[in-house]
Amino acid sequence: MSLKRVLVWYELLAIGVAGIIGSSWAYLNTTFYGDYGPGATVLGFAIATLIAFLVALCFAEMGTAISREGGEVAFVLPTLGIKGSFIVGWMFILAWLVATCSFYVAAFGYLLSWVIPQLHTIPIYEVAGWPVYLPALLIGILMNVAVFTLNYVGAKFAARTQFLMFVLLMICGGIIAVTALTRGSVSNFYPPFPEGANPLMNSIRFALLSLTYITGAELLTTLAEETKVKIMTFGYLIASCAVIAGGFYMTMMFAGSLFMPWSEAAKVAPRGTIDLLTMVNPGLGFIAWLASTLGMITSWIPGMMSMSRTVFALARAGLLPETFERLHPKYGTPTVALTFVLIVSTILGLLGRRAMIWFLDVGGVSIGVYWLLAALSLILTRRKYPELPRYFKAPAPYAVGGMAIILTLALILSGIIPGTDISLVWPYEYLILIGWVVLGIIIYPITSKRVKKLGFERVARNLLGEYYDLIYRKKA
Repeated sequence: MSLKRVLVWYELLAIGVAGIIGSSWAYLNTTFYGDYGPGATVLGFAIATLIAFLVALCFAEMGTAISREGGEVAFVLPTLGIKGSFIVGWMFILAWLVATCSFYVAAFGYLLSWVIPQLHTIPIYEVAGWPVYLPALLIGILMNVAVFTLNYVGAKFAARTQFLMFVLLMICGGIIAVTALTRGSVSNFYPPFPEGANPLMNSIRFALLSLTYITGAELLTTLAEETKVKIMTFGYLIASCAVIAGGFYMTMMFAGSLFMPWSEAAKVAPRGTIDLLTMVNPGLGFIAWLASTLGMITSWIPGMMSMSRTVFALARAGLLPETFERLHPKYGTPTVALTFVLIVSTILGLLGRRAMIWFLDVGGVSIGVYWLLAALSLILTRRKYPELPRYFKAPAPYAVGGMAIILTLALILSGIIPGTDISLVWPYEYLILIGWVVLGIIIYPITSKRVKKLGFERVARNLLGEYYDLIYRKKA
C-alpha cells in the first residue's frame, strides 16, 4: 500500500495559503492598532512575511530536492541524522498540535458564541481562573471530529473542501477591502504610530508576534508523496504561499484601519473588523465573522493533515510505533496517525479559552526550532551533497539560509528568555514546552531500539525512498 498522488496545484495553493491565514486577524486587529499603531501592524506583517519567505525558500529547495512525505523529517536526515529527523518532527507536531487543532477546539465555540451566546452557559470547570463552558467545548470537539473525518476519507476530499473554503475566504476578504476603500478614509490610518513610540521598534516587536501568523508554507512539503504536480511547480507553490498570505494580512490590517480613527477603534470595536463592519451594516459584520470562521477551518484542515503525515513519517523511520504507518486500504490515508492527532488535540483542547494564548506562544517557539533546522539543512546539504539535483534553487542559498537561521534563532530566544516582548509566560507556557521536550527525551531512547533493529540503511530507505541511492550511493 502507498499514499495516493491526488493533489493538484490549486488544491496545494489552497492548503498552503489558507493554511497560513487563520482567524484572529479579523477580531484582534483593533487591539493591535491600540498597542502598536496601524503602521506597525502593516510594516510588522511585511517584515514577518519577508522572514517567512526566506524560510519558505529553504523548504522549497529541500522539499523538491528530497520530495518525500513528512517533509523536513525526511530531508534533514542526510545532514542532521536520525536524531535531527526526530527533533524536527517532534517540534513540528507540537507547533501544529497546539497552535491549530488544540487552539481551535478551544476557540471554535468562543467564535460561535458571538452569534450563539447560549454556547457560553453551563460552566463545568475552570482553568487558571477561566471557566470552560460545556456547549462551547462540545461544539469545538465535534468540529475537531468533523475535520478528522474530512481527512480520514482521503486527501482529495479534504483538499477539495479546503479549496472551496479558500475561494469563499478570498471573496470575503475582497468584500472587506472594497468596503474599507469605499466607506472608510485613509485619513483614519494617520498617525500610523502611537505618539512617542519608536516606529521601527514597534514594527519589529509586532513582526516577532506576527510570525506565528505567517507559518504554514512548509505544510506542503509534508504532503510530497500525495501531489501530482511537476516537481519545479511544487517548489514555486511552497515559496509563493508565504508571500500571498502575507499580502492578505497586510491588506486586511490596512483595510481595518480605514473605518474610523484607530485610537477610537481600539476602544469601541473590541472584536476588530467584525465590530467595525457591523457598524457599517450588520450583513457586512457577518461577512467579517464568516471570514474569521473560514480562516479557522482552513487552518484546521491542513494542520491535522500535515501533523498526521509527520507522525506517519516518524513511524516509517522507526521513531514512533509501527502502527502509525498503517494506511487505510481504500482512502490511502494514515488513519492511525490521524486518530492519534485527534485524541491528543482534543485532550489539550479541554484546557479551554485560557489556554489559547499559551498554545500560540508555545507554538511560536516550536516553529522557530524546526524552521531553524530546515534552514541549517539547506546550507549543509549544499555543502555535503552539491551534486544532488535541485529542481527549485533558492537564490543565494548561503545568504538565504544564514539569514533564516539568524532570524529564527532570534525568534526562539525571544520566546524562551524571560523579559522580552514575546517571552513565554511562567509557569504554564514554559511547562507545556518543557513537558513536550521531556516527553521526547523519554520516547526517543525507547523508539531508537526499533531504529537499531531496522538498521540505518533500512530507516534511511524508508524515509528517503528513491533518494537513498541518489544520495548515499553517489557519496560512496
